[in-house]
Amino acid sequence: MSVTESLKDAATYAALRVKLAWLTHQVHVHSETVTTLVSTIDDTAEQMQDAAETMKALAVDSATTAEFADAAVVMTGAKEAAGAYTAAADSAAHAADDAKSTVESEHGGIADAVDSSPVEMAEASFYSQQ
Repeated sequence: MSVTESLKDAATYAALRVKLAWLTHQVHVHSETVTTLVSTIDDTAEQMQDAAETMKALAVDSATTAEFADAAVVMTGAKEAAGAYTAAADSAAHAADDAKSTVESEHGGIADAVDSSPVEMAEASFYSQQ
């Protein structure tokens, strides 16, 4: 489900706030997943490099040693790319937090006023400035 489809379901302001809180939570969950994967990639790259160096020290044939060294180089490149992805995920998490805070700080009073009002709200067209 895309964010646009998700927000279309939020027909009321209260539903929009709930949906935004859920989306913010999802961004944080995905950001944490990315961070965990980057750590795993980093560990694997180091292990591949260590294996290549160990094989070289043990005089393992150069073709096998080179294969492990090449794999370590590829994993190191993946680690660097994953680092950029982590930064983007962190940035998205901060942006989601900012969006949630903005909605709550700039529009939260509206929801509180509606919730505490002794009368039901009229149709939206009643409140327009036309």
